[in-house]
Amino acid sequence: MKNIRVVAAVICDSFERKSRIFATARGYGELKGGWEFPGGKIEAGETPQEAVVREIREELETTVRVGEMIDTIEYDYPTFHLSMDCFWCEVVQGDLKLLEAEAARWMTKDELDSVNWLPADITLIEKIREEMERAAHADSAKTLEYYNKNAEGFIANTVNAQISVIHEKFMERVPQGSCILDFGCGSGRDTKLFLEKGYRVDATDGSERLCEAASEYTGIKVRKMLFSELDSCEEYDGIWACSSILHLPKGELRDVFTKMIRAVKHGGIIYTSFKYGESEGMRNGRYFTDFTGETFADFITDFPELSLEEEWVSADVRPGRGDEKWLNLILKKADKSA
Repeated sequence: MKNIRVVAAVICDSFERKSRIFATARGYGELKGGWEFPGGKIEAGETPQEAVVREIREELETTVRVGEMIDTIEYDYPTFHLSMDCFWCEVVQGDLKLLEAEAARWMTKDELDSVNWLPADITLIEKIREEMERAAHADSAKTLEYYNKNAEGFIANTVNAQISVIHEKFMERVPQGSCILDFGCGSGRDTKLFLEKGYRVDATDGSERLCEAASEYTGIKVRKMLFSELDSCEEYDGIWACSSILHLPKGELRDVFTKMIRAVKHGGIIYTSFKYGESEGMRNGRYFTDFTGETFADFITDFPELSLEEEWVSADVRPGRGDEKWLNLILKKADKSA
């Protein structure tokens, strides 16, 4: 059987984050339309790494930096044996212009199963998923470490922030005396206000230091809990996730939204906020996922049980941060009869 040796580039948003990878749909031949990682044959005298750089320049008019090898895939097609060296890559210059493929897309680890991969490429998917998960966990750990190390300064900077307009918009939709989950309560500022207004509050945070400080400030026990550990079912009349779940990569954010929907009662309200923009990744020691109104509208199409009640953009109220914008969102879970 004829042996063909090729290379493939698993292009990621960055070697450090690996929150998204780039794939293409083949635009020619018997396997047309199948999804794959761009690349091609190794020419005489080339190293595999040199072949990757050349192939991506020819296929996508883009220069990439070649990182670690992921694996060498050995696969028998009906008429030939394929030996494929697969490498992590990141873009140095260029816009990934499609010169040969018929389609392309960036995918999170949770979207890897959403396309029909070519037989050889699909054998690589689990290794890619595992590495993307490892990178995501590393980012989460760094974010928690940031809050544990900087809890005092963070509290001083946020505990007196005036967001009464947002409180009122939320409370007018959640009856007094009902149960609220303060999901990522930080300093405990909002938990304390809700308690003073007559609500029952369950407060959580992933940072041990913030839990300790918020417990002392509010007078109730704040539970140490990661967002992914929420397992309640129709327990809350409202979920307050103010500037908290923005620290999750979009793939994990989808999973957590599913848990939030399960945790809130039918007809219940969810408030959440994100920095306004289109960036995703580590910034100043923490992971952020930003949204605009348009990108969030696209995001929640995965959750038909949620309706967008109100959306607005506001300026940051902290001193010296007025140029920063926030996307505020009030969502409602469908009534049981809906």
